[in-house]
Amino acid sequence: MASSLSDTAQGETAGRSIPAYEMKRPPVRTLGGAPQSQPQAQAQNERHAHLHVGRGLDLKGEIRSCEALVIEGNVEAEIESGSLTVGESGVVKGQANVDEAEIEGNFDGTLNVKGCLAIKSTGKVRGTIHYGELRVEQGGQLTGELDVGTPKAGAKSGNDESKTGETQKKAVNS
Repeated sequence: MASSLSDTAQGETAGRSIPAYEMKRPPVRTLGGAPQSQPQAQAQNERHAHLHVGRGLDLKGEIRSCEALVIEGNVEAEIESGSLTVGESGVVKGQANVDEAEIEGNFDGTLNVKGCLAIKSTGKVRGTIHYGELRVEQGGQLTGELDVGTPKAGAKSGNDESKTGETQKKAVNS
């Protein structure tokens, strides 16, 4: 009655049992774009704080101290995260201060990105946007006040008069 190695490998990892619902989960997609196998994703999740707001979920409030944030539902919040990924079904309203961002859905508000802001072909970003680097795929939409570079330390809102970098488009005062 010896069980095969593949039977054991499916149900246990490193001496611990994996529940059936975890075995059926699809690979985790990260900002890097490449799907990861479940054991790799679990090892990464144990080291860093990750939050995934799934389709059909609504979240209001503040999100802080998050290494990676993936939004596929509706979020109205003030966000501070390492990376922000807004999936195709994701809708975000509010303010975000992040290291890097990938937008496939909708973002409306103030977006401060220290590094690269990538807007995919289905992405729509509206509001006050500060970024270090910008990549927009054909079909991606970017509307509002744009500023190359990140805001000065302590500047948390788009209402601050001081801006850094080169202003690409200014709000029209009539």
